[in-house]
Amino acid sequence: MQDIFLQGSKKLIREELILAKAKKLIASTLHLDSAVEFSESSRTALDSSNNEQQLFDHLNEKYKCSKAGEIHISIEGRTAQFKWILPVVVQEAEELHKQALAHAKNKDYAKAITLWIKAISLNPVDPDYYFNAGIAFFEQNNYREAIDNLDYALQLCPIYYKASLILGTVYLKLRKFEKSENHLRESIAFNHENTLALLNLATASSVLKKYDDGIIIFKKIAEINPNEVRAYFGMAKIYSLQNKITEANECYHKVVDIDPKGPLAAHAKRLIIADKSATKELKKSAEINLASYQNLDEVFSEAYSAYLFSDYKLSADLYKKYVSTKSDDEQAWYSFGEASLRCGALETALNAFQKAIDLNPSKALYFKQAALCLDMLNRYDDALNYIQKAHQKGKNDSVTLMLLGKIYLRHNQFDKAVEFLQQAIKRNKQNISAEYYLAKVYAKQGLVDQASEHLYWIINSKIKTPLKTKAEKLLNEIKQT
Repeated sequence: MQDIFLQGSKKLIREELILAKAKKLIASTLHLDSAVEFSESSRTALDSSNNEQQLFDHLNEKYKCSKAGEIHISIEGRTAQFKWILPVVVQEAEELHKQALAHAKNKDYAKAITLWIKAISLNPVDPDYYFNAGIAFFEQNNYREAIDNLDYALQLCPIYYKASLILGTVYLKLRKFEKSENHLRESIAFNHENTLALLNLATASSVLKKYDDGIIIFKKIAEINPNEVRAYFGMAKIYSLQNKITEANECYHKVVDIDPKGPLAAHAKRLIIADKSATKELKKSAEINLASYQNLDEVFSEAYSAYLFSDYKLSADLYKKYVSTKSDDEQAWYSFGEASLRCGALETALNAFQKAIDLNPSKALYFKQAALCLDMLNRYDDALNYIQKAHQKGKNDSVTLMLLGKIYLRHNQFDKAVEFLQQAIKRNKQNISAEYYLAKVYAKQGLVDQASEHLYWIINSKIKTPLKTKAEKLLNEIKQT
């Protein structure tokens, strides 16, 4: 769950980096009711039963400046207005700050950091410099420096709630969930409708097994944005952990209803727990009355479960029933293809992958799997066309590179075959198939020593594979020439 809700954090951070500007005055509004709701340490002190002076005294103590600057607080009703006065503005430092922002906008974080460090040397009490440097360090995955800079920004300006948000995000990334939770709560007290902060807080609370808190926060997100599928997916995961199957399924169905083609919809359909077993019905009869199912996603879930337990025939049969009714579901066609491929039904698998491609021709994975089927069907020209499209659309994994090399070998394009097979091995040093086909290319080119080296490696490998027998045969053929 953590990784799913971190999606979007980088985008927000980049936006903050672009928009942040040096200020002589930093102002923010604390919503006292939100602070009561989200800040455990201030819950009693900020209760509405306290008078204005008691509220002021608590806030003045909590947010007092110990490093630099002056803080001014005014309370009106259930809101507190804060103003932090930047004590020193150095024009040369400001100019460096502007240059750093421009470099950061172009993702040249190293140059930006260098400029912010120079700005800090000229004016070490401006929190903007530390805040932006912290974000840039985060972009470089230098989390220690990110934390140090963001933390110091808060020491200088305790109301810099954006720094609390990014700190909470960094700690979530580092799986330091309690620290993440504390910083996110502090940020939300100032900005109580920030969806990203709320999502990350709900995630941290869930991991800490504060399930009731997690549900409350996810529900709050859904109230703010009824189409935020991550909120319903998060609730579903918690309900599943609590064995509240009905509530979990309702939330999973909500994910699918809101964004049926989104990435979370595919996960949700797999995780739905069926009330009625299509598996039992299918085992009794070749026909399933799909109309008797409250939701077809339950059939999808059972098909996925069968696949996980290696019952590929059952999985393929269930997916086949599913797509016979929901023929516009690309994920279902892809899954049907995968199950059929595992069963050795190559034509059926190829047809399913092509259906998925028709529905979403931008998905590189579908072209890759279709190419795999075509290669196994000895349709090498078509296989080359499909695997090239997969590669052009972004597929660059070891298997794709191996398949490219293998098909180029079939077409006697040895130089290209060597290029892609070497890349495949570089990406995965345990790719036995790439080693074998590279040896075949070298043998075709008359490079006996290179071919033998790769074949010996396969034969002596601890990996169990039928390619060892083929490698021994090819090695004997080379020795006899």
